[in-house]
Amino acid sequence: MKTMTALPGKRSHLRIASISSISSIATIASFVLASVATVHAQEPIKIPMIADRWEANGNVEFTHEDGYPLGVMKVTKGVAVLKDLGFKDGTIEFDVIPTGPMGAGIGFRRRDDDTYEDFYLRPRPNCEAAPDCIQYAPQTHGVLLWDVFPQYQGPAPVKETEVNHIKLVVSGRRMNIFVNRQEKPALAIGRLEGDVLEGGLLMQGPGSFANLMVIPGAVEGLTPEPAADPTAGDKRFLRNWLVSPSASLPDGKEPVFTEMPNASQQWTSLSAEQGGLINLSRQMGLPTGRKVRALAWLKTDIDSNKAQTKQVSIGWSREIWVFVNGKQIYADKNLYQPPTARKKPDGRLSLENGSFNLPLQKGKNEIAVALANNFYGWGLELRLDDVAGVRFTPAGNAMSAQK
Repeated sequence: MKTMTALPGKRSHLRIASISSISSIATIASFVLASVATVHAQEPIKIPMIADRWEANGNVEFTHEDGYPLGVMKVTKGVAVLKDLGFKDGTIEFDVIPTGPMGAGIGFRRRDDDTYEDFYLRPRPNCEAAPDCIQYAPQTHGVLLWDVFPQYQGPAPVKETEVNHIKLVVSGRRMNIFVNRQEKPALAIGRLEGDVLEGGLLMQGPGSFANLMVIPGAVEGLTPEPAADPTAGDKRFLRNWLVSPSASLPDGKEPVFTEMPNASQQWTSLSAEQGGLINLSRQMGLPTGRKVRALAWLKTDIDSNKAQTKQVSIGWSREIWVFVNGKQIYADKNLYQPPTARKKPDGRLSLENGSFNLPLQKGKNEIAVALANNFYGWGLELRLDDVAGVRFTPAGNAMSAQK
């Protein structure tokens, strides 16, 4: 009897020890997880709006106002660049009162004046219904590419003349944008298109800014991987081209096929980005500025098993001429000003811009495109309605052939 009463006691003692061990392991695990979280999500960094912390490139004022212990920065024109802070991933929050219909916002991952990611407001009445109330675009080679990425804009509850609270959650190639403490993002960016993944911050006007806070590493579970390209498996896009060096195109002049640079010129290969976009801005910026139109030629080959005609959808900015086997078959403009000159959607580059019939002879067909631009971004998207009986020659093969 004593032995039987003693055994249960030992079993009870062992059970208590086991629970204690599990509790200790759980405590250690919690500590490790908390430590890891601390490494990845650091303490908030609150940025004073004082002249010593910012480099003003434009009309910038610093004031002290009630309710804003770290000050207020008013950017009437230009930008203010934050000194001595690098940003890669994490959360950025700030308050802003826009003082104009266009532009108040923030640049991040800034390498220099020509290279950064840009988010900005376009406030107006009933901004919640405006398709472009808020916008994201990359700045590359000194050109803001808002017009070649029309998918990165949307409506939001922006107050036209009051304080707006903005929160950006940035992780790798993704970003979620929250406006005025929304529970869900007003705009989710599936692929950040900038050229660098780390850099500084800037605030751009016109607007007044306060309560700027950065929390490095706080990504709220947002994956760093970009969203899949929905066109990745679409074989109808012409994705590989040769691109000529740029030249200037005087006002009133149109390019002709016989003036296309010959094989002795320095043609380079250029492949499509997501969505089938041939992005000239990424390669050459805006080489002639805005006073003179820049001109570039693109060419590729289509092999056809018979003489046939294909329907083509095309997107471009700003002026385009298309040639097949030396003959011009299409020309059009997608200008932003005047507004009546804009192609749908609102002067942005999109396959909605236009369409035409593409006549193909049996065998090899050279497709040549001349593009002109003196505005913001420029590029091309070209997609056949079907690829029955045709084969596209990659630009690299074309380059080897011309040598």
